[in-house]
Amino acid sequence: MNTRKIIRLLSLFSLCVFLGACNPVSQTQTQGDFNKKALTPYFTATITPTITPTLPSAPTVTLVPTVTATPTIYVIKGSETLWTIAAKAGLTIAEIEAANPGINAYSLKVGMKIVVPAASGIGGTQEAATPTAIPVAVSAPKCTPSLTGGEYCFAVVDNQQSFTLQNLTAQFILTDNQSGATQVQPVLLPLNHLTAGSSLPLFAYFPPPVASSFNIQIQILSASPDTTTGSTYLALQVSSQTKITADGLSVEVTGTVKVASAASRFWIVAVGYDKQGNVVAVRQFDKTAALTAGTPSDFSVYLYSVSGDIDHVTVFGEAAP
Repeated sequence: MNTRKIIRLLSLFSLCVFLGACNPVSQTQTQGDFNKKALTPYFTATITPTITPTLPSAPTVTLVPTVTATPTIYVIKGSETLWTIAAKAGLTIAEIEAANPGINAYSLKVGMKIVVPAASGIGGTQEAATPTAIPVAVSAPKCTPSLTGGEYCFAVVDNQQSFTLQNLTAQFILTDNQSGATQVQPVLLPLNHLTAGSSLPLFAYFPPPVASSFNIQIQILSASPDTTTGSTYLALQVSSQTKITADGLSVEVTGTVKVASAASRFWIVAVGYDKQGNVVAVRQFDKTAALTAGTPSDFSVYLYSVSGDIDHVTVFGEAAP
């Protein structure tokens, strides 16, 4: 064998050893065994799924903003009461008391600070059906300017029906004679019920600024017959005496109240009139006290005029069981 053949054989042998083709494959080695032994699995990183972005055209949920009722700090002035403060703010006395735990309605002082919550209707979007108002007689409204530039407005409502009325709501509408702009204030009825044949003043306060020349109107919104008298509110028998000051601008009203059945709370409303019969003062007295049937309970309240001399006073009341 010559040298060239020897070199060729050595080259083929080396290639055979490198590729492993020189080792005979066992007849028992299957294709499956080959896959298990010959293929080495590689570690591959698992891709973490990402959040699919919202398409620009896809609708999104829009949260409806809510209106937060913001209370204010009010400084008591002059002869103000919780009733007059509530009337100015369009609130009830109960709402003022709830915002000021522990407040004594009978010991208010000038300069005292109280919390006045926003009116309960603020931010409301739902409209409730207003019941048809039972006809009531209402006097022409009259307004008196306050020292701060606002207007106190009164109108007397007379229940000429043969039954007691409840849920009596109304509003004053003040219209600027020059611009035609209007201001609306809810009316505050001093008591929850208006008994048959009785009259009570409706009262509202328009805070400044108020037009120098305006027209005032009153609109009765609702009034319904009371079908729960004796269970919700009780009749209150009132005996009173009045002592008018020399200047005629204030009066002390004292007296007693009695109920036919036990009560836990009662309201007194004193209304002052001038000689012409115009309402010039209104004051509500609210007392939480246990009343025993037939047993008199004393009360005392001061009444202050907003316009002119007080000539005479009438007193009304009701109680809660």
